[in-house]
Amino acid sequence: MANKKQSVLLLSVMETWGGGEEVLLNLASRVQGFCFYLATPPGQAAEIFKQHRLTVFEAASLKKIYRKKNRWTGSEKLKAIISIASAVLPLILFLKRKKISLIVANGNFAALFALPLVFLFKIKLVVIQHLLYDQDAYEGKLLNTIAKYADAFVCVSKSVLANIKPFFSEQKPRQSMVIYNGISLPVNKQNAEGNNVPHEEIRFAIIGSIIREKGHDKIIEVFSELAKDFSQCRLFIFGNPRENESSQFFYQSLQEKLNYFNITDKIFFKGYVADKEELYQQVDVVINYSMVPESFSLTVLEALAYQKLVIAANEGGPAEIIQHGVNGYLVEPRNKKALLQIMMNVVTQIGYESMDEIRKNGRKTVEEKFSLNQFAEEYKNLFDNVLSGNK
Repeated sequence: MANKKQSVLLLSVMETWGGGEEVLLNLASRVQGFCFYLATPPGQAAEIFKQHRLTVFEAASLKKIYRKKNRWTGSEKLKAIISIASAVLPLILFLKRKKISLIVANGNFAALFALPLVFLFKIKLVVIQHLLYDQDAYEGKLLNTIAKYADAFVCVSKSVLANIKPFFSEQKPRQSMVIYNGISLPVNKQNAEGNNVPHEEIRFAIIGSIIREKGHDKIIEVFSELAKDFSQCRLFIFGNPRENESSQFFYQSLQEKLNYFNITDKIFFKGYVADKEELYQQVDVVINYSMVPESFSLTVLEALAYQKLVIAANEGGPAEIIQHGVNGYLVEPRNKKALLQIMMNVVTQIGYESMDEIRKNGRKTVEEKFSLNQFAEEYKNLFDNVLSGNK
């Protein structure tokens, strides 16, 4: 008789879809030998998981609590405790019904919901670390508590692993490692018909949620300078603002900035485009130039996989993916002059054979280092080791 598959609960606290949710979907659909379930709040992410025919346990109390200031207020802490307490009983019933052996928490806040279950039932816990923290960040300090019960911390880049280590004092995690995110490779259509970029235009793109940290405003300022000398350039902005007030205000300020620079005919807000093929057919160059270091960047991987030129800040996860001048371009962070120079170089050389070589190298990088097969194999080995008790 074949061995029965062990059950794994993937625990998320996000209503909207993002890179972390993409990782959970890849775990559930790619890692063989386990039976996966999703626990998540109702919302966009839950609906996408269900569209992929995954078993989803929805609980409104799983929702992440966002603080309004740099530190948590007493009321915010109380609200978080109430949310965790409200989720415990339904999760206990679900765990028993599905005979869960392992919980994979998508970030530290999700891990807080898992801790009572781990403490009560001695269930194994793996926590995926997606973020880079300031050294005085309250969220980072939670790591010491979580480390007491977690069997492993998985970091999505070497930058994340190096970032979390200073937060551990006496309590060290049992295991901590880097497993890079992987993506599904699109069909290689380079030089094939179907590219929607007119030959007389060069299209740059920013892809992701419209939030201040992504640096849309700085990129727009640089692009306005570029467009003075290169009228064939366009900037497409893919993504929507988030529902919170700061993101909405930032989005409004960007539209005002377009009017101020008088470039409304060269910059276009395209909204959220779910179809990656449709999105990347419209662009030549992807800019990933966040104002804060990014822990990884699925956008960078996707752009490389579609053989697009990539310009990224030389820090965090993107600096581990891009090799300057080989498979893309790295730019000094928060330096508008340096960004402008790179963009000008790309525009003047975009038709050269050297650019074709960079595009091909980008695709090769994803094939060799960031495939979903490698991602799935590394996670399977981790789950096997954790469940077998190996340290």
